[in-house]
Parts: sequence; C-alpha cells; structure tokens
Amino acid sequence: MKISRILLVLGSLAYLSFGLLFFINPDAITDMDGIVLPTRSSANHIRAILGGMEIGLGVLLIYFLMRKERIIYGLIVLSGSIGAASIARLYGIAFDGAGDTSNWISFIAEFGFGALALVLYFIEKKGGNGE
Repeated sequence: MKISRILLVLGSLAYLSFGLLFFINPDAITDMDGIVLPTRSSANHIRAILGGMEIGLGVLLIYFLMRKERIIYGLIVLSGSIGAASIARLYGIAFDGAGDTSNWISFIAEFGFGALALVLYFIEKKGGNGE
C-alpha cells in the first residue's frame, strides 16, 4: 500500500504540475517542442485539454488517495491514462519518425510509470500490501 500511495502522489504531482504549466502559459510549454500555436484559439485548446485535463487527473488521483479502499481505483486511472499516452507516443515514434531522444525518454518514463501502476494494481487486487 505504501508504494502504491507514493506512486499516486507522484502521479498527481506530475499531472498537476504539467497541467498548471499548460494552463498558465501554453505557448511557452509548446515552444519547447517546436509546436507553433498560430491563433489564440489554438492556444486555448492546449490550455483546455493539456492544462485542464491534466489538472483534473491530478485532482482525481488526490481524491483516490484520500481513502485506503480507493487506492486501487487510482492505480487503474494512472495506469490507463499514462499507459495510453506511452502507447500513443510509441506509435508516433514508430510511424511518424519521431524517434528523437526526448520522445524516447518520455516514452520510457511514461511506460515505466504506467506498468508499475498496473503491477501495483494487481498486487493490491490480490490483497497484497504493495510494499
């Protein structure tokens, strides 16, 4: 349970941090990856989806952390959300030729985080203590 809680805390902090960055200044964050936001409308889409959605996921993970019996649901959400992101990134690497160092590092981190959440989910589901 302790490792599961730590992972959910880290996941919530990551989602909240990135979400706030995208919410506050979508241009600065997208500029790091060479993404040009040609209109204020496009910046607002980034703000809403990458900012608002990630803030929402961070808050949801905190909600799951508040009660011991909800930890397992937090692990499902974390594994599904970050796992889907890692699969989408791998697709881009494989089919779009986006295999630069930044994408590989992000893929490894996302996949590892998602896989660990999934393993901890199965441990928690079996009644293990996740420590």
